[in-house]
Order: sequence, then C-alpha cells, then structure tokens
Amino acid sequence: MQQGLELTQPPILMTDALHNTWRRRLKVFLIYLLFINVFGTLIKSPISLIYLVFGGYPMLFVYVTFTGVYLIDKVFVKKAGFTIYELIILTLLTYIMLQAGFVTNFYFGQPVFLGISAEKSWLAILSGIFVFYLLKSKSIDLTIVRDALLFGAWFNLPWYLLMIIGLNPNQFAGTLFVYCNSIKGGCQFEFDIFGFAFATIYYFIRYVRTSHIKYAIFFMGFFAYIFFINQKRGTSLALLGTVGLYFLLYLSWEKIVYYTTSFILFVSAALGGLWLLRPDILERVTLMYTNIILVLQGEETGEASADARIRSSAIAFKYFNKHEFSWFFGNGKINNDWLGGPTAELGHFYASDIGILGVIYQFGALGLIIGLSQYWLVYRTHRRLHAEIKKDYFYQSILFFIIFFIVRGIPTGGSFFDPGIAIAAVFVAIHYFFYYIQIHPERQYRWANKQVIN
Repeated sequence: MQQGLELTQPPILMTDALHNTWRRRLKVFLIYLLFINVFGTLIKSPISLIYLVFGGYPMLFVYVTFTGVYLIDKVFVKKAGFTIYELIILTLLTYIMLQAGFVTNFYFGQPVFLGISAEKSWLAILSGIFVFYLLKSKSIDLTIVRDALLFGAWFNLPWYLLMIIGLNPNQFAGTLFVYCNSIKGGCQFEFDIFGFAFATIYYFIRYVRTSHIKYAIFFMGFFAYIFFINQKRGTSLALLGTVGLYFLLYLSWEKIVYYTTSFILFVSAALGGLWLLRPDILERVTLMYTNIILVLQGEETGEASADARIRSSAIAFKYFNKHEFSWFFGNGKINNDWLGGPTAELGHFYASDIGILGVIYQFGALGLIIGLSQYWLVYRTHRRLHAEIKKDYFYQSILFFIIFFIVRGIPTGGSFFDPGIAIAAVFVAIHYFFYYIQIHPERQYRWANKQVIN
C-alpha cells in the first residue's frame, strides 16, 4: 500500500527533545487556543459570558485590527497584490455586509446600519486571513497547526467525559451549555465536536494508509463519541459519507471490501453490546434516524427540533412569496435592537435550523454562490497541487475535513452561520497554504525543504 509523504516533524508526543522545544510547545498551545476561538468551543459553556468578554470579542477585535493594518501595509506601503484566497474572503465579507444592510432596509424598512450590525459575526471570517498570515510569515508552520488540532482533540476528550459522568445536564436547561430533546432522553451537553471530527478523519486516513491498529482504535474512539454520545445525526452521517468517499477514491477494491467488512463487524458488535447493556440508547438512535425520513416527508414527528425545521421551512417560503426576488437576493437578518427584534416579525425562526434553505432565505441564491466560492478555490488549488503534496496525511485530512464540513452544512448552513464562518475560512486558508508553498519555492518553507517518506 502507498505510504505517502509525511510532514517534516511527527506529532508532538513523538517529537524528540531536539525539535520539541518549549518555544514550539508554546506555539502549539497558543494555536490550540486559537482553534478554541475558531470552533466556538466556549460559547456553549457555563462561562460563555466570561469568554465573550475576555476572549471572543477581544479576538474579533484582533482579527479586524490586524486585517486593517495588513490591508494598509499591502496597498499603501508595499503596493503589493493579494492572493486569490484573500480576495475571496474580502469580497465575501463586503457582499454580506452590503446585502445585510440594504436588503433588510428594502423589505422590512430596517435602517441600513442596523442590518449591517446584525451580521457582525461575519467579521470572524477575517480569522482565515490572520491564520494564513501566520503561516505565510513563518510565525508557525503546518506541523504546529496539525499538532494543535490533535492536541485539542485529546485534551478536550477527558474533560468532556468527566462532565458527562459527573454533571446532570438537565440542571442547565435553558442555557447554551445544553440542548434538550425528549427523543434523545432529555438534555445533553452542547460540546464542540469539530476537533473530534478532524481527529476522526486524520486517524482514519492514517489507519488505511499504514494499517497500524492504534490508528484504528483512535478513529473508532472519536467516531464512537460523535455517534453514540454526541448523537448529532447530521454530523454522524456527514462523517460516514466523508470516510466512505475516501474509501472510494484512494483504496483498491480489495481494501474496500476488507475495511468495510471490518467496520460492519465492529458496528454490529457495538450495537449488540448496546442492545444487551443499554437498549434505551439503541432505541433513541433508531428513533432519531427514523425521524429524518418523516421530516423529509413533511410529517410531524413529536421531536421538537425536527418539527421546528418543518415550521421554519414554512416561514421561509412565506417570505419568498411575500418579498419579490428575495429567493435571489435574500431577506437579510433583522437586528435584535430594531423594534421588537426578529421574533416580533418572524416568530420562532432561526435560518440555520433549515440549512441551505435558511442560507437562501437570509442571503439569497446569489449569496449562496458567492459564499461557495471558498470551496471553488479548494477544488481549483487541489487540481493544481503536485502529487507528493496530495499524498500527505495532513493535507488529505484538511481536504476531507472541508468535504465533511460542506456535507454537514447542507442541514446546518455550514459556513454561513456562526461558528462555521470562521471554521471554513481557517481550514480553506490552511488548504490554500499548501498551494502557496508550491508556487513560492524561493521562500523555503519547511515542508518544501525536507519531505520524509513514512
């Protein structure tokens, strides 16, 4: 089996003392904290207000201030051009802000400034330019990004499990810390799982490329958490679809049959164990996926989240009919500080609840097309990359995480709603940097200097 090319340094836990300096460890930890911000990990926690005051808003200020200084330096001092990635991010942010202001003014009479202010969360897209600059300026390298992502997954996992075992989520009902669903057995903690999703994809790729059993254990462990504990249907199905696509693209039919059989046996054993030990969990999982079919058929399910999507879809179509051409230009977002806020006009309605339909409702088909330009860039740069880069474990993990995020965005809105705005921008930045390395060999980035067969 092809082993591919590895990055210049192995994961931090395996790095020898010569390379694993305290300075590098500090950078890994700081990038881990950056991903805490990008993933919105602490937004849905008991300290969400403290985090917003001392972490969330200050980091947003950092992104905006940095981008402003960067633009001035580029345009007026260096008189240099921008990369296509930077142009796409800046164009997308400009369109969203203008659309938000003028569309809501036209359809609802809301002042333009309040419409723009309602979409201030889109400023988080500038985190992508910030991360891209850190990579481009050699402040960090790709191995630090990789280690920070994996460190985050392993560091967060025991804390999540301890809270699940030691705390009763029902006591936090009504807060952002939990979401409540009777079908899933009451309230559950609303933990961020994007780091786990990346680790699942990374270790899956490592396993099928090396056949080392430890990677299979890591992969199944993180996936089991997402499927059986987190129980988010969209995330689980998107993750399965992503690893299935990797199967089809990169493995021979013999390997596909072997790994598929192994996975089916593992799932069968896990389901059998649940049936014997915790049949209630198995019943909830079965009912959850049955409800997906009912929702697609437009039927009431008795599940609050599923039924809310049916009602929200009806509201979206109501305003498509009421506001001419709103399907193309969008209806925008009503500011909480204008009149009675969005609830007074729309009732209980969240565009993100209805995924792509919600994106078209809020930003229009035109906004959807412009927003997807990030993913067009991923496709374009992937086709232009050299074969040795495409074989790299970390590159493939970034690429397939983006694919996972696109698929997951169909029912959730993905990169159009917080925290997906920042997540997409940052991962597309990392992906584009692989191409940036290729077209700038004179800058001698570390990955391009020394490629090690693993």
